[in-house]
Amino acid sequence: MKNYVLRYGLLGGCVSIGLGLFNWFFIASTLGHNASQFIGYLSLILALFCIPLGIRYFRDKLNDGAVSFGEGFKIGAGITFITSLMVFLYSALFFVFAGDDFNAWREKGLTQSELEQVRQQMVEMPEFVLNPWFQGFVMFLMAFLIGMIINLISSLVLKSTNKSAIPSK
Repeated sequence: MKNYVLRYGLLGGCVSIGLGLFNWFFIASTLGHNASQFIGYLSLILALFCIPLGIRYFRDKLNDGAVSFGEGFKIGAGITFITSLMVFLYSALFFVFAGDDFNAWREKGLTQSELEQVRQQMVEMPEFVLNPWFQGFVMFLMAFLIGMIINLISSLVLKSTNKSAIPSK
C-alpha cells in the first residue's frame, strides 16, 4: 500500500474518531439528539474530505501534475477503505464500552408513549442488530458508501494531464 494512501486514510479515521468523541462528550449531552446526529454526519463527511486531499497530493507532488480518473479512483478507494475501517473499529468499541450509556441517552427526553414505542421496536429487532460489531459494520458501510461518492466526484474533478509531460510531435 502506498504511504500517502495510508497517511490520508489514517488522517481521515483520526478526524472521524476525534470529532466523534468530541460529539459524545460535549455536543450530545448539551445540545441533544438532532444536533448530535448532525455533527456525527458532518464529522464523517469532514473525515472523508481526506480523499480529494490524497488524490491532489498524488497529482501535484508525486505525479508531475497529472492523474487519470482510474488512478485517482484507486487512491480514493484506498483512503476510503482505511478511513471506513477505522470508523468500524471506533463504532464497535464505542458500543462495547458506552452502549448502555448511549441507549439511556437515546431514551432521555422521550414521552412515555414514545419510550414504549422505542422499547417495543427494540424487542422486535433481531438480537444481532444490537451487537456492537454489527453496529460497527453498519457504520463501516455508511462511511464506505459516502466515501465512494466523494471519491467518484473527486476523481472526476481532479483528473488532469500535465501538458508539459506529453512529448510533442
